Amino acid sequence: LQRRALLLHASAASLKVKRRNFNGIAANFASVSAEAVHVVSERVARGDFATAHNNEEHMVLNLMKEVKLVTSAVPGSSASRVAMRNEIRALMIEKGLPSFYITINPADVFNPLV
Repeated sequence: LQRRALLLHASAASLKVKRRNFNGIAANFASVSAEAVHVVSERVARGDFATAHNNEEHMVLNLMKEVKLVTSAVPGSSASRVAMRNEIRALMIEKGLPSFYITINPADVFNPLV
């Protein structure tokens, strides 16, 4: 509930973008129709994240990518979990798979081997 309230109040009221991308994103928001957003949202709900039949739908998909970048800064959101998962994968590629060592230390008072 706390994450939902944060998303409703923080990201619904404003959108954070880099200054160099602002003009392009603002133009895309202004030029995209509600019908195109609805069509793309229906397609994404069915599991198709990449298909765009026209230029307007392609702009909607690009805007969705930008929104994911913005919500990745919100702790606990699905985009932040994806960002953390990608960071773990990158560390595994750079440093190698993690190694776990377990040392079993039986209690010396109760163990007959000691």
